[in-house]
Amino acid sequence: MTTLYITPKAWKQIETAVRKDPSLETGGVMMGYALGDEKWVVTYASDPGPKAIHRPTSIFFDDEHLRKLVRKLSRNRRWQYIGDWHSHTIRRLSPSKGDKRTIWYKANQSEYTSTSPLMLIVGLGRQKQLQARGFILGNSLREVGKIELYDRQAHRQNGETSP
Repeated sequence: MTTLYITPKAWKQIETAVRKDPSLETGGVMMGYALGDEKWVVTYASDPGPKAIHRPTSIFFDDEHLRKLVRKLSRNRRWQYIGDWHSHTIRRLSPSKGDKRTIWYKANQSEYTSTSPLMLIVGLGRQKQLQARGFILGNSLREVGKIELYDRQAHRQNGETSP
């Protein structure tokens, strides 16, 4: 079962971006690292870039800005690009046809060097709480089994180490 851990800092980055204007989609790249075969840790979640186009049912990332950001963050830390996150303005947090095209496209770009890119879709629920669903691309797009906040201390006690 694939597990996606998100650091409290990265979750706050996502939540702040979504709450800025919940009527428009937003998103960005997720940087982090693998914590074993089926476990990933998101340590950083970007915004979509200054030239991004936000619409009620779509987001067009500033790809040039994000490619530079991924190169910079990969060089200065042990982080790697692990996927994209974006919001939906409706409660349905399932990938659209456009979402599926994007993840397949990025999986084949050298700038985004991830063999199994992740996609996190977030949105506000009825009580205005942030909700999320994750998907991972392998031979097909499948849902992540579990998403939870990352507790570094608990993982150290279990013998798991981070870069």
